[in-house]
Amino acid sequence: MSGISTHVLDLTRGKPAAGVVVRLSREADGHWSEVSKRTADADGRVKTMLRENETLESGRYRLHFETAAYFRGRGIEPFHPFVEIAFEVRRADEHYHVPLLLTPHGYSTYRGS
Repeated sequence: MSGISTHVLDLTRGKPAAGVVVRLSREADGHWSEVSKRTADADGRVKTMLRENETLESGRYRLHFETAAYFRGRGIEPFHPFVEIAFEVRRADEHYHVPLLLTPHGYSTYRGS
């Protein structure tokens, strides 16, 4: 099954980052257009970023995570106002899982499975 998913983990708490708002955008002709907006569930997951009945296409995508609101809601002033992860879908028949490992002062990501 092809698609795009994410998982947000708060490394300072050792728990999922529930409630983080995530936006997916796609680049076309040098311009970014929003595809969808989702909120991470209680497990910090967004199981699909694509809209219902939408198919994945090759191209450049960007996930935008509203991390400042998440940390400020916990009384923490973060360094990054948001996190954006750009990546390229080369094979539209594959699944792209893009986790975000998060702290108030840094982050890491990788292509998961």
